[in-house]
Amino acid sequence: MNRAAETAAKGPPPLKAWLWRSYLRAALVPLLLIELTFVALYWGTSRVVYDRSAGAITEISTAALGDAALREADVIARRLETIAALTGVYAEETGRALALPAPEVPEAERANHALSPEGVFHSKTDRGGSAVFVSGVVPVGPVQEDKVWRTLRLDPVMKSIRAADPLIAQLYVNTSDSLNRIYPWFDVLAIYPPRMDIPSYNFYYEADAVHNPGRGVVWTDAYVDPAGAGWMVSAIAPVYGADDPDRLDAVVGLDITTKAIVDQVLDIDFKGDGYAILVSRDGTILALPPEAEGDLGVSALLEHSYEEAILQDTFKPDSFNIYRRAELFDLAQALQSAPEGDARVDLGRPMMAAWATIAGPQWKLMVLTSEESLLAAATTLRDELTFVSWAMLGILILFYGIFFLFLWRRSIAMSARVAQPLAEIEGNMARITEGGTVAADHRYGVAELQAVGDHLVNMGTRLQAANAAKANFLSAMSHELRTPLNAILGFSELLKNDPAHPLPPEAGRQVQAISDAGWQLLQLVEGVIELSRIERGEVRNNRQPIQIIPLAQQAVEAARPGLRSHDVTLSVEMPETPLPQAMADPEILLRILTHLVSNGVKYNRAGGSVTLSFRQEPGRLAIRVQDTGIGIPPDRQARLFTPFDRLGHENGTISGTGIGLAICRRLADLTGSSISYESHEGQGSTFTLRVPLA
Repeated sequence: MNRAAETAAKGPPPLKAWLWRSYLRAALVPLLLIELTFVALYWGTSRVVYDRSAGAITEISTAALGDAALREADVIARRLETIAALTGVYAEETGRALALPAPEVPEAERANHALSPEGVFHSKTDRGGSAVFVSGVVPVGPVQEDKVWRTLRLDPVMKSIRAADPLIAQLYVNTSDSLNRIYPWFDVLAIYPPRMDIPSYNFYYEADAVHNPGRGVVWTDAYVDPAGAGWMVSAIAPVYGADDPDRLDAVVGLDITTKAIVDQVLDIDFKGDGYAILVSRDGTILALPPEAEGDLGVSALLEHSYEEAILQDTFKPDSFNIYRRAELFDLAQALQSAPEGDARVDLGRPMMAAWATIAGPQWKLMVLTSEESLLAAATTLRDELTFVSWAMLGILILFYGIFFLFLWRRSIAMSARVAQPLAEIEGNMARITEGGTVAADHRYGVAELQAVGDHLVNMGTRLQAANAAKANFLSAMSHELRTPLNAILGFSELLKNDPAHPLPPEAGRQVQAISDAGWQLLQLVEGVIELSRIERGEVRNNRQPIQIIPLAQQAVEAARPGLRSHDVTLSVEMPETPLPQAMADPEILLRILTHLVSNGVKYNRAGGSVTLSFRQEPGRLAIRVQDTGIGIPPDRQARLFTPFDRLGHENGTISGTGIGLAICRRLADLTGSSISYESHEGQGSTFTLRVPLA
């Protein structure tokens, strides 16, 4: 069904709805579309601005991140270079100390050393110098004790070197026969196991000719210090024999703990959430700050296990090796392919990484920061633009909400300004249709409506005059017709009932036909007169409290003579409880009930019935006249109370004028009552008269 057909089916909309739709179509929808287009353009522009800003900021920030990695790598390289230089100095001093004869050792110093039952030669108490541990893996003899006294002269050097740089946690010298001199002093028997094979540890063998053919200072991987200092890296250097340059006599080392690296080396102030981590040559994470632990899924190994450390070399697990983690494969490739660079990496959140190689140990300093932090400025701009967009949209919605409300109220006012006069005009037209008049004192705010109202006044006046002329004519004609009709009816009765001169059968039937036609014509005349009296307001309405049942019984008795020609049963259903009094004119009410009962008999079928029943309703008393007659077709029910309309029975055998129900309704309206009906073709009809309670 198309739109026109739907409109035709539903009927035209009310004036208020029509005005509102006109506002929407003509003004509001176009304006709203324009405003929304502007908001969409602003939104799209802000997105372009954000994308361009984000790209530029990412490029600038990535370059700055790379510069920071290079700068900090250079700073760390210089610090480690200093430690490497100190390690070289320490190695030279150790070589000289081993090449020279033992100095004169004070008796107190000798007394501070002892041989344990397990065969370990060791220092007993802290005298402000270094600790000595000769493990006994090579049985302790004069040679080993002589090395202890020769290396005693290293204590001042060890103190000075440790004091030179706060990164240095401890210094040591380890000999090929497992002598360990370490500063600062600690209880070696409580940490080291007897017969510890020191050359088998990485902080010794990584300096030998196989691992360090250049014989310079090298850096170890991270390991657990057997001395108990925790995870650390060492700058180590070999000490070869003075009389045999190919004999590795000792290895010296300067230890830096992972904690010291985190606290002092990686304590770099990056903007946002950036941080740095230190990666060894083989990809092992040497040190990382707490901020990196969540991103990389590891915790900095600051704790250590002495039991494992004293039994074997202990290195960091594979989870600390970037090159061995599948999820970091792309980053590992980038780190190994270039000494410096940058790459995007996903560590549970998008991040940017930049790295640079630290000269000397060839470690890599990697600086990481989240893309969110990099784009903080752009994100702030985007958020501000988004806020402005939402604010604009909110203001727009608020404005149009108020505007819609204003226009809605305006449409109501305008529709009232037009609809009220139209409704009044419509009521006046209905009043004129019913025979009423219209007052001439109307004033409308629209000229066209005023003109229509004036025309209605004139029309009502003319129609009233025509109705008055019609009523006068009908009244006069009715009175003029009543006299000859009375004569006709009187003489027909005399002819029928004269015992002295009985009529032949055929003549009797003819006289009866004259009488029936006369009575029907008289009923029509009486109905016209009564309708005319009602229209002129000449019917007296004497409302008073009355009992309904006696009047109903009178109406039934009045209709009984008509039963002679109809095989119909008349009955009254008496209520179980007494009925309250009703407020009505008894004469008018009797006329209404009589006509309703007579109609029920007249339009019934042979063997049918007419039943009166009563029902009390709120404020009213309902009198129901129910018949089992022929019923009224649905397409004729709307004309039921139209005067002189017999609903298709004009040429039928049922007599009548078609004016009775119209008179009944007008009489009911006159007394404040009402008539309703329910009818089904072929089943019968029910007429309900509702009378106000007294």
